[in-house]
Amino acid sequence: MIRPRLVLRIYLIGLLQVSALAGALWLVRPGPPGPPRRGPGEGFVRIAVEHLVESAPDPARLGERLRDLREQTGAEVTVLDPQGRTIASSASGVARTRGVLTVELSQGRAVVWMPPPQRPEQSAGRAVVPVALVLVLVGISALLTTLWLGRPLAKLSQAARELGAGKLSARAGLRRNDELGDVAVAFDDMAERIGQLVQAQRELLANVSHELRTPLARIRVALDLAAEGDAEQAAASLGEIAGDLAELERLVADVLTAARLELSSDVAAPPQPPIRSERIDARELLDEAATRFRANHPAHQLVVEAAALDARLDADRMLLRRVLDNLLDNAAKHSESSMPVTLAARVEEQKLWIEVRDQGRGIAPDDLRNLFTPFFRADRSRARQTGGLGLGLTLARRIVEAHRGSLEIESAPQRGTVARLRVPLAA
Repeated sequence: MIRPRLVLRIYLIGLLQVSALAGALWLVRPGPPGPPRRGPGEGFVRIAVEHLVESAPDPARLGERLRDLREQTGAEVTVLDPQGRTIASSASGVARTRGVLTVELSQGRAVVWMPPPQRPEQSAGRAVVPVALVLVLVGISALLTTLWLGRPLAKLSQAARELGAGKLSARAGLRRNDELGDVAVAFDDMAERIGQLVQAQRELLANVSHELRTPLARIRVALDLAAEGDAEQAAASLGEIAGDLAELERLVADVLTAARLELSSDVAAPPQPPIRSERIDARELLDEAATRFRANHPAHQLVVEAAALDARLDADRMLLRRVLDNLLDNAAKHSESSMPVTLAARVEEQKLWIEVRDQGRGIAPDDLRNLFTPFFRADRSRARQTGGLGLGLTLARRIVEAHRGSLEIESAPQRGTVARLRVPLAA
C-alpha cells in the first residue's frame, strides 16, 4: 500500500496555517470588560463648586469658571440664588435624570450633573500587528508550498514534452521521497524503456537489412550464372540457394510472428500465440529435436538424459518443436564444438521438466536481465552464425507461457548456460 506522503504534507501545511490564523484571532480577541472609568468624586466636585462660587462673585466670571470645570471634569453645574433663579450655569440645557448633586451655598445652592462612568475602549492598534504578522507568515508558507510543488511539476512536464518531441534522452531526474518522486522515477523508467525499444527497433531494421542482403546476393549470383548458361555452376549453387531460401523463410517467419503478437497485445496480459492442442508423446518430441540438432550441427555432441521417460502432453507440437530447436541452436552457437550439449528431461510435480545445458561462454548478468526483451541480443555481432534478431527467446517464452508453463535461463560468464522449461502434463 502506498502511503499518501504528499497529501499528508499538504494537509499538515494547511493545518499549520489555520492554526496560526486561529492563534492570531485568539490574541486579538476582546477581553473581559474592565471596571468602569469613573469621573471626579462628588467630594471633589462639591469643594470645587464652593470654591468657584466664593472666589468669583461676578456671574459672567463664574459662568466662565464653571465651563472650565465642565471641560476638565465633565460635571455640569448650575448656580441658583435663594429664590431659585439662575446666577450662572455650564449645563447644556438637556434634562438629567441621574447623577444630580446639590451643593448648599451661603447664598443659594448649586445643582451638579455628574458624568456617567465610561467603559475603557479597546485599542484598534492592538489587533493590527499580530493579524498582519500571521497574514505575512501564511502568505510566505503558501508561496513556499507553491514553489515546492510547482517546480518539480514544471520539470516533469518539460521532460514529458521533450520525450514527446522525440528526445529519447529526456529524463525528469527528480529525487523526492513523496508521490512526485514516485511519478518521476516511473517516468524515467518509462522513458528508459521507450528508448530501449526504439533502439531495439532500429537494430532490428539494421539486422534484417544485413540478414537479407547475403542470401539475396547469393541467389542473385546463382540466377545470373543460370542465365549465362553455365549449368554446372548453377547446379552447384542449388544447395546454397536452398539454404538461403530456408534462412529467408525463418527470418520472415520470426518477424511476422513477432509482429502478429505485438499487434494482438493487450494491456492486461502479454500476447500469446494461438494453440492447436493435440496429445503428443514427450519422448517422441525429444527424439525428434535431437535428430534435428544432430543434422543441423554435426560438429557438436548432444547428450540426451531422458531414461524411462513416459509422459504425454496436450500441446501444440509445432510450437514446442520451435522452442526446443531455438534452445538447442542457441546452445550450439554459444559453445565450442568440443563441448557437449545436454538435453535432459524428467517428470516432477505433474509437469515435464526439460533442460538444455551447455558449457559455453555464458551470459553477463546485465544481459541476462534483458534476455527476453524483444530484439535484444547478448551477442551484438552481425555474423549470420551468431547474430540473430533477438526474437527467438521472446517467442519461446510466450509459447511456453501459452501452454501454462514457464521458461527460465540461468547463466554466468565462462560457466555455461542452462535453459529450463516446465510444461504441465496431460490430464
